[in-house]
Amino acid sequence: GKGERLTRAQRNKQKRVRALNEEIKNRKRAKTLMNSINDAKKVHKELRQEEATLSAKRKELESLKKEEQSKPLGANVWHALSEMDPINAPALPVVLTDELKEHGGSLRTVKPKGSLLTDRVESMIVRKLANRKAMTKKKVVQGKKRKMKGGKGREFLLI
Repeated sequence: GKGERLTRAQRNKQKRVRALNEEIKNRKRAKTLMNSINDAKKVHKELRQEEATLSAKRKELESLKKEEQSKPLGANVWHALSEMDPINAPALPVVLTDELKEHGGSLRTVKPKGSLLTDRVESMIVRKLANRKAMTKKKVVQGKKRKMKGGKGREFLLI
C-alpha cells in the first residue's frame, strides 16, 4: 500500500532502471542527431552537384545562343529555306547552262526566273522579319454569329 516504505535495495534498483532508461533515451537522441547531420551533408552534396549541372547547362545554352546570334541573318536564304521546309522550298532563281545555250548563250537575252515579291518575302522570313503562318493565313469570313433559340451549341453564321 501507500504507507509501505521501499527498502534501500529496491530504491537503488529503481534508480538504476531510471538511469538506464535515461541513457537509452540519450543514445537515441545522439543517433538521430548524427543521422540528421549525415543527411544534411548528403543533401548539401546533392545540391552542389545539381547546381554544377545546371550551371554547365546554362553555359552551354549561352554559348549556343551567342553562336546563333553571331550568324548573320539573311545569309544564304535558299539554303535556309530548304532546311526549314524542304518540300515547299523554291528553286534557285538561276538559269541552267543548257537554257543559256538555247537563247544564244548571252545573259542579256535571258528572262529572269522567280518572282521578286516572293523572293523578298522568303528573305524576310529567313531574317525573322515576317512569319510564314501570316503568309498562309486563311481568309476570315465576315458575319454575325446568331444563336438559334432552343439548343445549346446550335449556332450558324449569318452572312
